[in-house]
Amino acid sequence: MLVYIIFILLVFTLPLLGRIKLIEGVKIYGYTATFIVIFIFCALRFDVGYDYSMYYGLIEGGFKFFDNQINRIEFLSRQLILFSNFIGFYQFFFIVSSFVITYFFYKTIKENSFDKWLSTLIFVCFPIFFFVSLSVVRQYIVVAILFFSFRFIKKRKFWSYLIIVSLCGLIHKSSFFALPIYFLYGSFLNRKVIVLVYVLGFFSSEVLAFFIRILSEKYTDYLGQITGEGGNLMLIFFQFLGLSLLPFVYNFRDKNDKDFDFYLLTFYVGLFIWSSLSKFGHAGFRGGLYYMCFTILLIPHLKNKVKEYKIIRSTMAIVCFLFFFINLYIGSKHKIKDSNLPYQTFFYKSNKDFKPND
Repeated sequence: MLVYIIFILLVFTLPLLGRIKLIEGVKIYGYTATFIVIFIFCALRFDVGYDYSMYYGLIEGGFKFFDNQINRIEFLSRQLILFSNFIGFYQFFFIVSSFVITYFFYKTIKENSFDKWLSTLIFVCFPIFFFVSLSVVRQYIVVAILFFSFRFIKKRKFWSYLIIVSLCGLIHKSSFFALPIYFLYGSFLNRKVIVLVYVLGFFSSEVLAFFIRILSEKYTDYLGQITGEGGNLMLIFFQFLGLSLLPFVYNFRDKNDKDFDFYLLTFYVGLFIWSSLSKFGHAGFRGGLYYMCFTILLIPHLKNKVKEYKIIRSTMAIVCFLFFFINLYIGSKHKIKDSNLPYQTFFYKSNKDFKPND
């Protein structure tokens, strides 16, 4: 637990320090230093994240029916796994994936956020972002890349965005769920539609599942294989957040602020997907991740909308701090194993050092 306490204190304080002097003539911005800390934390981890042992086993090649298992992995992800096996450095997969995820979130927040400190806190502390990235590694690589691809959405470069979505399909097949995001930018908010989407999320499970089954047999299998609680507590929080944001839909529509309208639209569409598929376990929030990640930019964007933003900022910081430790506590009560505690580094570790699944 001490490692996590030090980690979150660094995340809270480093971005506020401005430029930090490392040695004579060498300075680094606190925001950049924060993401270096996040990268190191992710890259050095051992048996942190539910899927860590699964990826480790694939890299090690110790699974029964290895060919069947590895061939289920998308092409580019499979090549990274096989290369890690080839060089005999199993951690290489986690170092590369950690860099890609951390770098693209860092760049996107830096380029777009009105409050980089708060965006960083939301990314690290809201369980569906940083903590989930430690488990669903392949999908989060894609989430990070497509989050960064917001630059192409803003510039209306459809073919560039389509190419990236297609390439990301070679990392994780769910990437095509992000394709409709392109068409949300520049769409003026319709208040009645937003309210309808919000309300329908509570009642539309079977309808959305029906359309997913029509879309592809692969996604049908994916839908059926995912079980679990689906992050119910977190979903309730986001539903409450969605309710709280409805006044902004009614009072702060602005044709000249396409970014804000886009953040709101992606939030409600993502919440609709998550709510609708929540009965199918983790399929809900994983399907909505490509949309919900823009919450990282949405809340700080209120800085230019609300006079009381300082109150919102302070409140969200407290919520983030609580979420971070509540997530660790809930993880410690997991029926199978705690995916986060204790935090370990990969140095001098082998497959004999995995936490027991009991």
